[in-house]
Amino acid sequence: MATNPIPNQLRPVGATSIEVDLADFFSADGITGSLVKLTTNGKGNANALFVELFDAPNPAANRTTPLTVANFLDYVDRGTYNGTVFHRLKPDFVLQGGGFSQPTTANTFPAQISQGPTVPNEPGNSNVRGTVAMAKLAKDPNSATNQFFFNLANNAASLDVQNGGFTVFGRLVGTSLALMDRLAATPVFIAGGVFEDLPLQRYKLAKSGAAPQPIQPANFLTIAKAERSGAFSYRVTAKGASAVVDPISGVLKLRWATPLSKPTSVSVQATSLLDPKQRFRTSFQVLPEPLGTPRPVLAAADPLISQVLLTELIV
Repeated sequence: MATNPIPNQLRPVGATSIEVDLADFFSADGITGSLVKLTTNGKGNANALFVELFDAPNPAANRTTPLTVANFLDYVDRGTYNGTVFHRLKPDFVLQGGGFSQPTTANTFPAQISQGPTVPNEPGNSNVRGTVAMAKLAKDPNSATNQFFFNLANNAASLDVQNGGFTVFGRLVGTSLALMDRLAATPVFIAGGVFEDLPLQRYKLAKSGAAPQPIQPANFLTIAKAERSGAFSYRVTAKGASAVVDPISGVLKLRWATPLSKPTSVSVQATSLLDPKQRFRTSFQVLPEPLGTPRPVLAAADPLISQVLLTELIV
């Protein structure tokens, strides 16, 4: 993580607001692509997985995957992934989700969610540990829709070449790798059909001879919410001004009730969402722009002025 001092800002004469792009001064090392936050219901604190998408040139990727990222973000923006479950867990291999919704009643299996159009395959990035890739149908490289998986181990030897290669379109960043490992430690149960490797948390099999324990909605590993995210959360104080920060772009908007007549001190605290232990503080001032030198006023009787005015009227 890095931070640069924010220089003092000028507020134009008569203006009641200014904008400052905080992303120009607070940056997460190596993060170049869009970020998505997947809030899960896994046990413990820090339950959000942060995924950096490969929609911009990135030192962690050989190529960008614009079509796959656009497809994934479409599901995110429409809220399709909210309330979906991780329905497949193969320890030391993959954790897969994005295709089924969390049940609302006990002993009910997850229902398949609606799928959009397929997206062309974009192989080239390696299926190493901590990356996210699209799932697809066997023998059809261009069949990916809504399901995706996290690589729990280095699966490059098989998945980089199988079925045309699986499209890796992002990676976990910050402390998210530790949460992925926690989720991957969830017990797995055989539930039949596509749920042959179903992870269930806080669920215990019944004792021999006893009736099976009902599976409750909370037993499923769930993505409670999927949303775009910035790399930082901001706390801004500015005496005499309201301060609002766009959580994704990081643009700070300062607004005053009246035109500024004296300097305003602004304090900014940025906390990394990727590693909350990292915090940065800085401050700057917003200064009223000094009035410029008044322009000379020529007399209306000046022949040149009269000629110009007359020309303008005739035209």
